[in-house]
Formats: sequence, C-alpha cells, structure tokens
Amino acid sequence: MEDINLAKIKYYPDRFYICLDGFDIKNLTTFITDLEISQQQSIFIHEYYHYLTNIATLPGIRQFSLNFCDRFRASTILTSREGLNAYPINSNTLKSCKDMVDYWNNVGIILDEDDIDYRVVEDTNATTNKKFEIASIERTTRPIDVVINEVNYSGARNLITVHTTGLVNVQSFNLTFGAIDEFLSSAIDEYLYENDLSDLDPRMLSRRPFYPYCFFEELLSYYSIKRPSAFEKILIAYFALNSSNPPVILIDILEKLKDGYEQFQKDAETYLLANFSEAPQYNDVLEDIKKFADETYEHGRIHISQALKYYYDKFYLAQKLKENDFFYFIRPFFAKSEDSIRFKQKFLLALSRIINLFTPPVILKDKEFINFDRLTTFGESTMLILATYEIFESIKSNRIASRPAHQKEKYIFPDRDPDCDNFEKFTPPPIYGIVFRLALNELSLYGQYLQELEKLKQDNN
Repeated sequence: MEDINLAKIKYYPDRFYICLDGFDIKNLTTFITDLEISQQQSIFIHEYYHYLTNIATLPGIRQFSLNFCDRFRASTILTSREGLNAYPINSNTLKSCKDMVDYWNNVGIILDEDDIDYRVVEDTNATTNKKFEIASIERTTRPIDVVINEVNYSGARNLITVHTTGLVNVQSFNLTFGAIDEFLSSAIDEYLYENDLSDLDPRMLSRRPFYPYCFFEELLSYYSIKRPSAFEKILIAYFALNSSNPPVILIDILEKLKDGYEQFQKDAETYLLANFSEAPQYNDVLEDIKKFADETYEHGRIHISQALKYYYDKFYLAQKLKENDFFYFIRPFFAKSEDSIRFKQKFLLALSRIINLFTPPVILKDKEFINFDRLTTFGESTMLILATYEIFESIKSNRIASRPAHQKEKYIFPDRDPDCDNFEKFTPPPIYGIVFRLALNELSLYGQYLQELEKLKQDNN
C-alpha cells in the first residue's frame, strides 16, 4: 500500500477545490472503466462527496450564500460608505458602518457554528485513549438579532448540544453540519471497503481520529442502534445533510430509530421519506444567489457575476435532480447484484453519471491548480472566488488587502504573478489575467487603492 499523508488531502468548502498532493491526477477517474478503485481513488471519492455536499444540499448552498454573497455585498457597502476608512473591519467603530460590521461578524458566528468544532478534536487527541463518551444530548437554541438598514431582525437557531465525559476542557459542544458531512464521507469509506470496491488500506480507517470520523458510531450506539451497516449510515447521514437543519433532523431520525430500526431496515428509503420529509426550502436561497448575480452584472461586475451564475446553475441542477429522486447523489450505493463484477459495474456506472454532471472544477496538487473540467471556464471562475475569499480574510485585519501568508504557502494562482498583491506595483486598468487584482476591482477596492497609492506618491514628493 502506498503511504499517503492525509493531512495534505482536503476539500475546501465554498472554495470548490480539492487538494490532492502527491496524487496521480491523470488517472484519477480510471476506476469508471477499470472496475478497480485504487487507494488514491477511494480518497478522492471521500473528498468528492464533500464537494457534492457543498453544492447539492440546502445547508451547503446556504453556507456559500452567507460566506460569499453576503460578505461581498457587505464589503462593497462598507467601501461605498467610507472608502478605505472602513478597513480593517475588526477595528471599524464608525457609526455609518455598524450595521454591516455587525452583520459581517454574525455571518462569521453562523459559519463557525456549522463547522467542525476543532476544540473537540484537540481535546480528544490529548486524552489517553483518544476518545470520549456521550453523557447526554440536549436540544438548545441561540437567539439571533441582526440590524440591516436600521431594521431589526430577530430569531433563534435550533442547536443540538452534546454533553461529554472523558474530556478535560470541553464539557459540551454543538453537533454541526460539518461533522455530519464527515459522517457521510467516512461511511462511504467503510462502504467501499466492506463491499470490496477498493484496495483502501484498513489501517487508514483505524487511524482516523475519533472525532468527527468515528463519532457517528458512538452517536448511533447512544441511541441503541448497534452495528448498522455502512449503507444504513450513508442513508441516515445523507438524509440529515439534505434537510434544513442537519443536526436536529439527525437526532430526530436517531430518536425514532430507537423503536423503529427494524422497520427502517426493511425499506430505509421509504421509511425516511415517510417520516422526515420537509417541504423544499431551497428556492429562497437559490433566488437570493441569482438576484445577487444579476445585481453584480448590472453594477458592471461581470466577472464575479459569471462565476456566481456558473455555481448557481450547479446548485439549481442539483435541487431539480433531487426533486425527481431525493437520493440521487447516493443512488450508486443502492446497487445490488449477486455477481461481484456486475455489482461493481452497477455501482461505478451510477457514480460516473454523477461525476460527469458534477465534475470538480479544479484540483490543487503540489501548490498548483489543475483545471479538472477543461472544456469550461469553471476553473477561472473558481480562481476569482478564491481570490475574493483571500481579500475577505485580509480586510478583517488590514487596511490594504494582500494575500494571506498561509494561502501563499498553500498555492499559487495560475497567473503566477509574485507581485499580484504588491500594492506599490498596482497599475491602472485594464487588468489582464491577474486574478487577485481582478477580484479587488470587482469589489470596488482596486480604484480606492490606486487613489491611495497616488496620495502616497504625492506625499513623498
């Protein structure tokens, strides 16, 4: 078995790229025709399902809308109100900016609540046996108050709080969308191994950190669901992820399964749809993204508008496919056949159908981006989104945005311009192919920076 450093393998939510350092990218999907899934390809499938969760579930799409669209809008409003005096955001105390700064910070809180709680990961790794037990599970709420255009919006967020025993610093934590996303991909690993679909090294499964990778098993056991199959775990995690509130729906399912597990085992698909289906709630968030794409186009931000429309199309297609078949994205795992070759064919052909429709736009390998979907400009749009996220990160603590050091260490943009964020070397438009400067221009910051640069030159003279 090849030795793979899993610390360097990761899907980056809302950035829409998978990092596969050391992988054979050219042969990444040969399993579709070879009927053999290598260890590298198994890991790719694990990360690929994180990508699908991002673009095909309501929480994943909603996360992008908050993380990208709302922050983009907030940044342009701040710039229009106070120019560069609005930055850095973390120290902005201007009255004219308070609503947008508060909203920016509230978005951050919501996104953090959706992510894996890394305090739990660290505290678990510090224990002797590298795990913990569930003491109790509680349904809790957090009030939400946001002021936009002097109008106060109030509500509450329903949460699932897990109380623990066996940890030193973390006595409780909230179950999150990010953790359940990992439950699904980890169950897929187990499915591939259990059904002899890949040559995944079983030691890789046993070495996975307890939280979040193995915690699903602990959660199921807490609700007296002993030794469910990998297929059953895939169905439960997928159904929860495709709800409006994955942690709450997951616990709803597990509570009902305490007395209904035998019925679930007879026909899991029908059981879940009959007991936990929700009215579709994705239309509003899709409409918000489409309106924002149209709005940016009308304001002359055609590049970011194009990027938003590319991803809107993917989001929309995913939801329409699920309207016809709710389990569309895990349909490969329903494959059955007594003949092992026939079973592999059914599974891999069903998976290839999904990959053909939802091809990841780019792969990051050894600090360089590779356009995986070469026949489109998806890759270029993804680079623009990436550069915009870097600017969001920078303007929180800087007046003039630059590429964060840890991102420079992680990758270079395809334009390979070492001075792409060098403020002193900025020149007037047109901007040809330098994605970081193009992102600044789309955010209405590039012109502000040129004016600031001119003032500095005049002051020095």
